Amino acid sequence: MKRILLLSFSIAGSLFAQAQTCTDIFISEYVEGSNNNKAIELYNPTATTIQLDGVYSMGRDRDGAGVPMLIDITGSIAPYDVRVFALDKRDTNGTGNEIALWPDLIAAADTFLNPIYVQSNSPMYFNGDDAFVLVRNGTTILDIVGRIGEDPGTGWWVPGDPNTAWWSVDNTLIRKPGITQGVLTNPDVFDPSLEWDSLPNNTFDSLGFHACVCGIVNVTEIRRNGFDMFPNPVLHGQFAVRSTANMSTYFIYAADGRLIEQKNMMNGQRFANITLPSAEPGLYYITIVYTDDTQTTKKLISR
Repeated sequence: MKRILLLSFSIAGSLFAQAQTCTDIFISEYVEGSNNNKAIELYNPTATTIQLDGVYSMGRDRDGAGVPMLIDITGSIAPYDVRVFALDKRDTNGTGNEIALWPDLIAAADTFLNPIYVQSNSPMYFNGDDAFVLVRNGTTILDIVGRIGEDPGTGWWVPGDPNTAWWSVDNTLIRKPGITQGVLTNPDVFDPSLEWDSLPNNTFDSLGFHACVCGIVNVTEIRRNGFDMFPNPVLHGQFAVRSTANMSTYFIYAADGRLIEQKNMMNGQRFANITLPSAEPGLYYITIVYTDDTQTTKKLISR
């Protein structure tokens, strides 16, 4: 049976563990969509299946209260794989606060949480301004999205850059592939751009897998994980791509499918700086073709 735990942060020194990279699960995706479309994806960066039952819990720090509400989680995560937890709102007849999740989010979820809790006390009703915490054995913090004890207002943004608006509200946050462990101590300042890419509201198509350097073990994993693209969203038309495989060509497509640029890359190149031909705000698709003629396509947002 699921249970809610209240985790006190009064004795900080007892809560934080020093850990090596690629050794324990962390949050790989944070979905704060419209209405009840909320989900958390956890990634296992190790070569061993991790059992969650009786060990791991997670939940939100509502409005910066400083006392996260945690819920025990169950199941297991295979090596270099993920498990997706979604808010349990599946009733298609639901209205108002009970409106159902979108079908594509329901299809992506492995586990549904909070079927019985009221909104004010639910660990999964995060709204972009609530820090979210992953904990092992009730006390050891494995990851934090946001800053515990802080209510940032509408949500978190990149410090000093008003053009970023709020990264954590009505957006999907995806952990950058180079991140190999969670945030183990409460940050003085939460800068989402350091470890996350922010994608538009109700983006669910990246749930179910995660690109991470911990799991790049063979060509199959490379093709599944594709390439890293940052920053995303892009603010001034300039971004970079990084791959664990040799790249040969990139294509840039407009949202309507028009090809707006194609360029060859240096043979075997694994990093490149790219500038959008048009810096107009909107959705673009970036396709990378590798030297073995396989390819990966990802979305890029220009603001």
